[in-house]
Amino acid sequence: MRVLQLGVGSVGEVTARTVAGEPEVTKVVLADIDERRPAEVAPKLPAGKAETLRLDVHDRKALLEALADADLVINALIPEYNPDVMNACLEAHTNYLDMAAAGPRDVVGTADVDEELARDAEFKEKGLTALVFFGIDPGASDVFARALYDQLDTVESLTVLDGDNGTVEGYDFAPSFSPATMVEECLILPPHAFEEGKLIRRQPLTKWMEFEFPAPVGKLKVWNVDHEESQLMPTYLSGKGLRNADFYIALDQGWVDLLLTWRKLGFDHNKEIEFEGCRFRPLDLLVSRLPRPIDLIGKMHGAVCVGALAVGTVGGKPVRRYMYQITSHDEAFEKYGVQGTGLQTGVPAACAAIMLAKGLIREHGVLAPERIDPQPFLDLMTEHGAPWSVVDLPTR
Repeated sequence: MRVLQLGVGSVGEVTARTVAGEPEVTKVVLADIDERRPAEVAPKLPAGKAETLRLDVHDRKALLEALADADLVINALIPEYNPDVMNACLEAHTNYLDMAAAGPRDVVGTADVDEELARDAEFKEKGLTALVFFGIDPGASDVFARALYDQLDTVESLTVLDGDNGTVEGYDFAPSFSPATMVEECLILPPHAFEEGKLIRRQPLTKWMEFEFPAPVGKLKVWNVDHEESQLMPTYLSGKGLRNADFYIALDQGWVDLLLTWRKLGFDHNKEIEFEGCRFRPLDLLVSRLPRPIDLIGKMHGAVCVGALAVGTVGGKPVRRYMYQITSHDEAFEKYGVQGTGLQTGVPAACAAIMLAKGLIREHGVLAPERIDPQPFLDLMTEHGAPWSVVDLPTR
């Protein structure tokens, strides 16, 4: 299999290095608009496996040329590019993988979960597979939810919980993934939630709780924000009585206060405004003051935990079961030279790609993580340095 790695930031580096180690993968083309990144990463792949390419995805002709010889594209760009890359894959007859969605279109004007899933028939007709939302969350978190769903007899609720106790040298505010995505999720997008059997939307940053993450992460305050899992889990895992599905992420209180102030100023949107003859988006202004994930490499310390909590019954007895993965920022830097979120996101995406390369995923169409067999994916996560665990928590 020949793989086109689209975007070679921290996550793209991890996916490229991971898939390149598999015998089924003959070549990984490292493609990025910044030609320096492919050149930096290429020597880290097995000898003879890497090619480099400077590519601007806005250049459709160049994108189609890059896809022409590829069996699979791993799209590690920001999600707003997903529709364009999916369209190009259909034209070039190339399988597709991404790690998150954008949107919703009615709020931020970009394609969302529903629009990507709606391409199912087109990919089936072409005999192609599109693996969508396969990072850590969404991605591994959804596979965890599917695995727990399979274990329990009844499932009342599924909640994805993401907690990071990390500190960052030299920065007061430092999102560990795309700053634009972080601001959109926390401030602009009204969170989807599945509440008492109905899909609803809440106002951002209005619902929180405390959760005791497994050591070494510990107890953190987590906030309900918009995330793909709140739509995906009810869509695919509702057959055992599911009534509630949510997503929560730990946020520093200072960061929350900043975002709430931004809202009070009327900047909680992604539309252009005019000031003294200049036009700009408040979102872009805020993001411009934040570091890129690649700027945080070697400066983050602590650990991040992502997992799915299932509440239901087994044999008639109540169960609260949490399946999770913990990555140390320091160990990620030592092993891969990236921060923890980059490693934790890249490995699951690579595992999905490897499953496709090995023929462990044969179905065509657009597949969300809940639709794959969880066990081979979980085995590959452990094999490639992202081991997971399961714990039964006290029932309430």
